[in-house]
Amino acid sequence: MEIKDKVRTATKWTLITEFLAKIISPVTGMVLARLLTPEAFGVMASIMVVTSFAEMFADAGFQKYFVQHEFYDEEEKRKCFGTAITTSCLIALVIWLLIIYFADEIAVLLGAEGVADGIKVAGFGLVLTSYNGMQAAIFKREFQFKLLFKLRMVAVVIPLLVTIPLAYYGLGFWSLVWGTLAQQGVTCLVQAHYTNMPLLQGIDGKSLFSMLSFSLWTLFESITIWFSTYGGLFLVGVLLSSYYLGLYRGILTLTGAAFGMITGAIIPVLFTALSRLQNNMVEFKSLFYGVQSKAALVLMPIGVLLMVFADVSVSILLGEQWHDGDFFFGVWSLTTTFSILINSLASEAIRAKGMPRLSAFSQVLHFPVMWGGLWYGSKVGFDAVALGMCASSLWLDVVKLVMLRQVLGFSVWKMTGNIINAALPATVAGVVAWELRQMLMPYGIVAVIMAIAAFGVCYLLLLLARKDNRRIVMMGMMYLRERFIGI
Repeated sequence: MEIKDKVRTATKWTLITEFLAKIISPVTGMVLARLLTPEAFGVMASIMVVTSFAEMFADAGFQKYFVQHEFYDEEEKRKCFGTAITTSCLIALVIWLLIIYFADEIAVLLGAEGVADGIKVAGFGLVLTSYNGMQAAIFKREFQFKLLFKLRMVAVVIPLLVTIPLAYYGLGFWSLVWGTLAQQGVTCLVQAHYTNMPLLQGIDGKSLFSMLSFSLWTLFESITIWFSTYGGLFLVGVLLSSYYLGLYRGILTLTGAAFGMITGAIIPVLFTALSRLQNNMVEFKSLFYGVQSKAALVLMPIGVLLMVFADVSVSILLGEQWHDGDFFFGVWSLTTTFSILINSLASEAIRAKGMPRLSAFSQVLHFPVMWGGLWYGSKVGFDAVALGMCASSLWLDVVKLVMLRQVLGFSVWKMTGNIINAALPATVAGVVAWELRQMLMPYGIVAVIMAIAAFGVCYLLLLLARKDNRRIVMMGMMYLRERFIGI
C-alpha cells in the first residue's frame, strides 16, 4: 500500500479513536471534577511529577527508535525489540524500587508529605508503561491504528468502571492512582494478546549498543521536555499551593482534551509517515505543509472559540469551583493552537529525520524562559502565571520555525501563510461572537448559543471566500463520506 493510502487509513482510525475518546473522557472528567476537589488533582499532579520523570529513563528512547529506524530484515527487528522491552522493564523495576526506598524524601521535596504511599503504589505503573510502550511502538510502525483504536477504547472505559466508583466512595486522590494502574494493567494484557513480537528475553549487546546511539539523544530530549512540562507542575506546587497546582493541572488537562481529538488523530500518523519519507525531502515537505494547512482550518476556530467562551467551557466541563482558571484556560487555548501547528508538527518532522538532538536543544532554550515566567508570575498571581506560560510557548514556536528553516529548508512564509489563512477569518468571527454576546448578555444561555452560531456562520463564510479553501473543504467532505462508510 502506498504511504499516502496508509496515512489516510491510519488517520481514519486515529480520528475515530480520538472522537470516541473525547466523548467518553470529558464525561469522566466532568464527573470526577465534581466528586474530587482541585486539591486532590494537585496531589495526583505531584505524584505524576515523579512517575513521569522516572518513566523517561525506563523507556530510554527505545519507542521512538522503533518507529523511526529502518531495519535490514525481520530478524534484526525482532532481536532489537526483545532487547529493548527487556531492558526497559528491568530499568523500570530498578527505578520503582528506588522510588519505594526514597518515597518519604520525595514527598517532602514536592511539598506533599502525606502522599508517600501514593508515590510508592503509582510507581509500579512504570513497569507496566515500559511494557506497553514498546508494543505500541511496533503497532504504530506497522500502521496498525485499527488495533490501537481497540486498545484506546479499553483504556478510556476503565475510569468509568474504576476511578469514578472509587471517587464516589470517598477515596480522593487514591481513586486516580488505582484508576491509572487499572488502565495500564488491562492495556498490558490486551496488547500481549495481539503482539507477534518476542516479549521478555535475553539482552543482545550489539542491538542494545545500536539502539542507544540513537536513543540516548531521544532520552535527553525527553528530559528537557519534562523540565518544560512536569517541571512546571513542580514549580507551581512549590511556589503556590496544592489548590493552584490542581487548578493549573486541571486547566492544562482540559485544554489538552479540547484539542486532543485533532492532535491525537494527526501527530502519531504524521511521525510514522514522515519517518517513511525521511529520504525524500520533496514528499516530506509536501506532506508536512498539507497536514499543517488542513489542521489550521480546524484548530484555529477551536482556539478562538474557546478563548471567547472560556467561562462557559470551564463551567460545563469542570464546574463552578474551577472558575479561578477561566483566564488561564482562554489564553492557553489560543496559545495551544499555535503550539500544535508550529511546535508539535515541527518536533515530529525533526524526529522523523533522526535529529532528536535538535528538538532537545529547542527545549533547552525553552524551559529556562518558562520557569522564569512561572517564577515571576507567581509573585503577582495566577493570571500572571498564565501569561508567563503563554509567552514561553510562543518563544518555543519561534525557535522551532528557525530550526525548520535553517536545518530542513522549510519555508517560513509558507508555514506562516498556512496559519494566517485560518487565523484571520477565525479572529474576525471571534470579534463578532464576543460583541454579540455582550449585546445579548441579559439573555444568558440564549446569548451564548446565538454567539456561537454567529461565530460558525461568520467563520465558514470568510473561509470559503478563498477558492483553495473551498477545494480543501470539498475534498475533506468527499474523503469523510468515502472512508467512513466502510468502517
